[in-house]
Amino acid sequence: MKIITKIWVFFFSLLLSQDHWETAIFADDIWRYNVPDAELPSDWNTNSFNDGFWTLGQGGFGYGDGDDGTVLDQATSVYFRKSFNVGDITKLSKAILNADYDDGFVAYLNGVEIARSDNLSNYGTIVPFDASTSYDHEAALYSGGYPEEIILDSLSLSSILISGQNTLAVQLHNFGSSSSDLSGNFFLSFGIVDDSIIYSSPPEWFREPIVFETSNLPILMIDTYGNSIPDEPRIDAYLGIIDNETGLNHVTDDFNGYNGHITIEKRGNSSQWNDKAPYRFETVDEDGENNNVSLLGMPEENDWVLYAPWQDKSMVRNILTYKLSNDIGRYAPRTKLVELYLNDGYEGVYVLMEKIKRDGDRVDISKLNPDEISGDDVTGGYILKFDWFFTGDNIGGFQSNVDGMTYNYHYPQPSDIVPEQEEYIIDYIDNFENIMSSDNYTDLDTGYPSIMNVESFVDFILLQELAKNVDAYRLSTYIYKNKESVDNRLTAGPVWDFNHGYGNCDYGETWEIDNWLLEYNPEGGDQMSFWWERLWQDENFQYKAAERYTELRSTIFSEEHINSIIDSSVNELGDAVDRNFSKWPILGTYVWPNYYVFETYEQEVDYLKSWISDRLEWMDSEILLLKTESSIKPENFYINEAYPNPFNPYTTLSYHLPNNETVHIKIFDIMGRQVKTFVMPDQIAGYGSIKWNGTNDYDQRVSSGLYLYTIQAGNFRGTKKMVILE
Repeated sequence: MKIITKIWVFFFSLLLSQDHWETAIFADDIWRYNVPDAELPSDWNTNSFNDGFWTLGQGGFGYGDGDDGTVLDQATSVYFRKSFNVGDITKLSKAILNADYDDGFVAYLNGVEIARSDNLSNYGTIVPFDASTSYDHEAALYSGGYPEEIILDSLSLSSILISGQNTLAVQLHNFGSSSSDLSGNFFLSFGIVDDSIIYSSPPEWFREPIVFETSNLPILMIDTYGNSIPDEPRIDAYLGIIDNETGLNHVTDDFNGYNGHITIEKRGNSSQWNDKAPYRFETVDEDGENNNVSLLGMPEENDWVLYAPWQDKSMVRNILTYKLSNDIGRYAPRTKLVELYLNDGYEGVYVLMEKIKRDGDRVDISKLNPDEISGDDVTGGYILKFDWFFTGDNIGGFQSNVDGMTYNYHYPQPSDIVPEQEEYIIDYIDNFENIMSSDNYTDLDTGYPSIMNVESFVDFILLQELAKNVDAYRLSTYIYKNKESVDNRLTAGPVWDFNHGYGNCDYGETWEIDNWLLEYNPEGGDQMSFWWERLWQDENFQYKAAERYTELRSTIFSEEHINSIIDSSVNELGDAVDRNFSKWPILGTYVWPNYYVFETYEQEVDYLKSWISDRLEWMDSEILLLKTESSIKPENFYINEAYPNPFNPYTTLSYHLPNNETVHIKIFDIMGRQVKTFVMPDQIAGYGSIKWNGTNDYDQRVSSGLYLYTIQAGNFRGTKKMVILE
């Protein structure tokens, strides 16, 4: 229970009376520094170490970026120290170390390690003087950014600081001795509990820690026992979740949503380098074994994602798309907005969501064990993914024999799939691609309809095209296949990663509301498998897409429904919006790959809504069957939903005929009384429609309310509902 005690002490310290913040050490103070050519004494970072033979110099230390008070020659590392005095420790409620560095560091107070960058070895281990960082890290202050902050609570301060002289010591490391730049700018500030003036006013850019007592979002508190979270492997940590039934969560409440062990790592490709990093974690038991649990009402699992909204300043693009997908009957990860505390520091708004996994509550396909290598067993299930090869989970797969595109293994994982299973799925995809590249690929019996779940691809494409998602079909794109005895067709989905969608991207022409992504062919090649375009070129497929879009347009794809999802998420965020952008002040700032930059959160949300409205209008003009004609004969009689619905003053009633027929349309009120009749003799097979202006057979306006309409053609008959608004 040690970790819980630590978190509670931290939050009680946050709630202590605090008057103001002051800075004891500035980066441009005079420090003692040493550029070592051999290992330093082990006590170099302690308060008692005699640094009189070190050189005096103004911080920061480095070269190459113009942010250095003392310019050094190229070096692998530099060590520097600065002393400060403490009178009454009880006046210091907490501390913040602000670290602006290029490329890595370890920081100590009185010889006790208080922070280190992710690109150096494990917490608490000695980093040799000639060690290079595992990757480079750019300083932020010189380009207008904000330095990293490490918070020390009152418990930590009382155990480290002493009355009198104290010492902050830093060892700064480069990515390599030949690196073009090196930067080390460090600040140490304290929260003062009364109006005492002890040190100096903080820098203008300084931000006080975000402190709040109540949130209407669940609160997640993660402690990594002082360790930085790496890209991989996962490290041990502890997670507590506060999620009260009242919807009001206090930082001092008991952990009631989860209270236990996890392992955690960074996730994502480019996104993990954002200041606000995304994470993946697994819930585990005390022995480190997977522990399937339900988090925030989601079905039990052990594998979870903490998505960090960054480029998407509305913070709802993924939530919106996944909800739309689930609403149209296609599984997408469930989501829940939360606020995150990590190692005592507020990290802002995150989205807890499911990782794409095979199970009965997620991608519901057959389990495939390593010993299932023949017969029906070996035929499924499989989940494949298009993405950057050899990044993240994409460490195994195979290439297409047609265009060389890579299919990554997602399930079974590359480490679990056995040769017989690899052989099967490679042969299956090879057969599918041979069909798609043949002249007869559209044939109902031998073409793609015989091996593809066409409806799933229609839905997948409509969701991607609605968002004009720059990664669509190329990255973060999943397809899957069940066991042959269950369903031998290739299925599209689930959808994933839409933070650059809906006009939030300045490349690939995706900020524009017109044109199809499936018809976008950039110069210099394309990462999209050839068969996506072949599929879209088939008139029958386009007609099915138009049918489905027309059906959805008056319901799930209506602006009213889409805006209701956005508004619901915004309302759920509440005051957390302000806290998030206080922690991460990126409103009004370009964050790659934003196309538009807005000054306020409200403007970000308004833009999202208006872009979707314009995109829908363009899609209406292209594939909405109410506005287009088609010579393709449908296979079956079909009635579309009235559009718009609800309506005022008119709506369109439409249908599809497999044969030439006389069409009768009758409209009834809720009492079953017939109010209007249309008769269209000798209608030609294909699409047909009629507009109704809400009048009866006597051209009198009918009252608002629920109405039924029946369309009959030969032996075909169907009924739908519609609503007239006042």
